[in-house]
Parts: sequence; structure tokens; C-alpha cells
Amino acid sequence: MHLRTLLIVFLLSLAYGEDRQIISKLNPGCPFPKTNKTLVYIQARGSHDTIHQVWDFTRGMPTIIYLISSLNSTLDVIWDDTEPSKFVLKGQRLYSFAATIDKLHEYDDIDNNGHIDNKCPQRAISFRNAVWSRSASVLTGQEAMLHMQGHFEEHWRKGTVDIKLDLLPYTDYAVDLPHLIHTANSTLVDIGLVNLTTSRDYNASRYAIHFVMLSTDSKQENMTYTMRKSLDDEHTPGVFEIFEIKTPKSYRSDDGGFMQFRPVGYTEPERSVSSSTNAYISNFTKTSLPKSSILKVFYEDYNSLLVQEMFISFGLPGDGYYRQHNYTSWSFTIGYGAPPVESFSLFVIIIISIGLGVPVLLALSGITYVLVRRCKQRNTPTRFTDDD
Repeated sequence: MHLRTLLIVFLLSLAYGEDRQIISKLNPGCPFPKTNKTLVYIQARGSHDTIHQVWDFTRGMPTIIYLISSLNSTLDVIWDDTEPSKFVLKGQRLYSFAATIDKLHEYDDIDNNGHIDNKCPQRAISFRNAVWSRSASVLTGQEAMLHMQGHFEEHWRKGTVDIKLDLLPYTDYAVDLPHLIHTANSTLVDIGLVNLTTSRDYNASRYAIHFVMLSTDSKQENMTYTMRKSLDDEHTPGVFEIFEIKTPKSYRSDDGGFMQFRPVGYTEPERSVSSSTNAYISNFTKTSLPKSSILKVFYEDYNSLLVQEMFISFGLPGDGYYRQHNYTSWSFTIGYGAPPVESFSLFVIIIISIGLGVPVLLALSGITYVLVRRCKQRNTPTRFTDDD
């Protein structure tokens, strides 16, 4: 009994042991504490370095910035009214990367193949003037979570863009499908496109998310993405692929930035296998920083930056397009270091062990029984009769 208790405690400590100490603040240093603008700053202290994260919605475009620096470093935010005007790092700067969603693309999927391409009629919907409100937030030493709801400036384009960011200082699987792995070095992001108005001149409207990704690698290099096969679909039934986008430094040494996701989205708020749809990634192309973005402020002192763009689009042939459900959600993680790799859970290991062990035990039992019986037959005493 005591051995079983110790085993359970050990497994829980592995799953939930804190890897970093996090300190999170809402609009730190802002002279107007009641502003409806939103910037969350997170300092995640490790044993060898400090990860600074910035989640910014102050300029319309949802942005996540990672800055890795020396131990015990700090990052100060200087404000101009209700918008950040400068970021000041006190410590040694080691590496940085970022991702921003600067716009959605509505595209007319005339070929009904699900993904966006250059043949599709399309129009961009900028987040530059989107209006964001905080739906919920948790900023403690155990979790940093921010749930935002955004609306577009155009009065005729109704609907909501939901974005939830969540950082937990330990390694575990996300609660909701597709149950991505989050770590103390990564942030889990859930995106929902809810009841968005589609254009009247498009008969097959779908939406794609446009990302601009940045790193402090040389602008002569390129980000890479790979598809990795997984034998384990325990946490995401029927989905065996994992996509990983890596910055050049991460690709070379697992010491840079990454984005990780499974190629699946969902067309209903209650995520399930029956409501799943495909998620597609486009090729990368070189681009520049979006105008008026927080990235221009944060990286104003950097001489060389790698900046690339890509699309994530959703759909399946014959699914009725976006209007069939008026809902699409998708999740990804973004983080620093080596992307986490799935492993079989204790439950699955036990099931596999039972599945393999029972037939082996039965076979051994059968063999033992046959050998014992044969030995008994050979050693049966011979009866002698007395003819006298």
C-alpha cells in the first residue's frame, strides 16, 4: 500500500512539478490603470535563464513576443498614453522571436478543396483597428491566462474572434481537444472564429488566419516546418500527424522558437471527432513587419530580423463551407527550446502490458503444464507381479 502511494506521488510530481517561477502583470507601468487596452507581461524565471513574454492587444493585432535573456533580468514597459512606446531590458539579451496575427483572409473556395491558394478570390480583414475586450484573466504564480474577444471595425462584419492564451509552469496535456502538450517554456493558444459575417459576393466562403513570424536569426535564413508522425492518438483520436514550425536556431540546436499544432480544427464549440475538420499550412514567404504593430516598437533596436508570413486555413471538400456551422476553432502552442514529444501515458502502458503479458503467461502456463505432465508419465513406477 505504501509503495503504491509513493508511486502515485512520484508520477504526479513528474506531471505537475513546476519548471519555472512565473510573475505576470496586466499593463505594467501604464499611467491609466483602468484603460480597456490589454498587454500582459510574464517573467518566467528558470535555473539558467529568464523568459520574458508579452501578450499584446493594444494595437489591434494579437501578438506574442518571446525574449530570452540572462538570469534575474527584467523588462520594463514605457507607455505613451495607453500604448507602449518602448521596452527596456535590464540584462543580457540572448534570443527573441514572435508571432502576430495581423489579419484574417476570407476566401471564396471555388474549387471546394478546403485550403487557401492564389486561385481563390480573397480579401484581407485587418486586425489593426479591431476592438478587443477582456473576457477573463488569471494572473497568479501558478498560471497566466488571458481570454480576449475581438470585433472588427466594419459595422457590417458581425461576429467575434475569441483568443485564449494560457501559460502553466509545468508540463501537461491541454484539457480540450486536440490535447496539445504545454510546458513551462510555451504558451497554449486557442482561437475561435464565431458567427463571422461572410461576403455576399462569395458563395463558398472560408476563413484563413494570416501569421507574421519573426526571429532574431539572420534574414538570409528561413524558418522550416516539418510533419512528424506519431504512433499515439490516445489524446487526439484519429490524428497521427504533428506539425512543427521552427526558427533557424531551433532547427539547428533546439534552442530557438517553435510553433506546434495538429492539423485539425473544429466546427462546433464542443470539440469532438465528429466536429473535426482539416487545418492546412501554406508555404512561408519573406515579408516585412506589419505597419503600426507592437513588433516595430519592440524590435526597433535590432539591426537584422528574419520576418516571414504564412496562412493557416480550414475545411474539407463537401463540408458546406464556413456558413454550414458559422464556427471554426483551432489550437497551437508557441514556445522556446525543443518542442515537446508525446509519450504513452501510464494507463496505456498498463493496457499494452496486459495485452502482451496475458498471452505470454497463458503460453508459458500451457508449456509448463505439458512439460510437467510428460515428466510425470516418464517417472510413473512400473508394477511388478509375483508369478509365485
